[in-house]
Amino acid sequence: MNIGIVGGGSIGLLLCSYISEKHDVTLYVRRDDQKNALLEHGVQLYEQSAFKRNVRPHISLIEHITTHDCLFICVKQPEILHLVQLLSSVPSNMPIIFLQNGMGHIESIKQLTHPTYVGVVEHGASRMNDVRVNHLGKGKMVLATLFNGDKEKAQQLVDNIHQPTFPFQLANDWQTLLANKLIVNAVINPLTALFDVPNGDILENPHIHSIARRLCEEVSGALQLNIEHSWDLVCMIANNTKHNTSSMRADVLANRETEIEAMNGYIAKIDPTRHLNYWIYISILALTERGRNYDAR
Repeated sequence: MNIGIVGGGSIGLLLCSYISEKHDVTLYVRRDDQKNALLEHGVQLYEQSAFKRNVRPHISLIEHITTHDCLFICVKQPEILHLVQLLSSVPSNMPIIFLQNGMGHIESIKQLTHPTYVGVVEHGASRMNDVRVNHLGKGKMVLATLFNGDKEKAQQLVDNIHQPTFPFQLANDWQTLLANKLIVNAVINPLTALFDVPNGDILENPHIHSIARRLCEEVSGALQLNIEHSWDLVCMIANNTKHNTSSMRADVLANRETEIEAMNGYIAKIDPTRHLNYWIYISILALTERGRNYDAR
């Protein structure tokens, strides 16, 4: 297959490092310096910080997206709106798969006429630099049809790109798929960012544990999901990734824009009565604002 991957972050590099072994892949990145580094060095995959392999996909800038058999969107939530505008110029029969945290992007991608799918990433990965990605924990990619997506074609796509070492599977319900992922992200990400701790402290620090449990109750209530099942998911992920730094914690430490709007911000919009969630949401906004002000000095 001829596959496009948009985004040179941890997930884009990880996806590229696996599917390039069997498919013709083009990786689209935002910055010229990352493009040049990838052209020189390729994508370098590490597993638990040990070098695994080097692959050399085609490299281009996001502004030059062209036709592929399918296109994976691996950018973060704040970039989705601009990207949707770019995608309006590519052929409307090209399948597009969105792999974002949270659910804030759903409204933005409704306007696309393409066969559209969403997915969640259950792998742990960290970008070491512009060309290196560290695979920290193996999981799977789970996709689901969205709006105008075709389930039969989605199954064909999953079958074509599935690998035993990098599995894909198809889910029946995109809303449940994303909601379960949102619960995990809306609890672990902001709390680890606020307290500047690794994921495992959600369980190991009794005070953070108490806040996490209450926050999980609020988020799962807003999404009308079973609280105990949701808490089990949070605990499982926090335990499996206990030494990892969450993406939001990494963004706050680097003074980057976070995905809080698509996580706790999304919950605040659909149910403003969840007061702890709203406090967490505002606290992350305050933290990132402080970082911007400090960085500007």
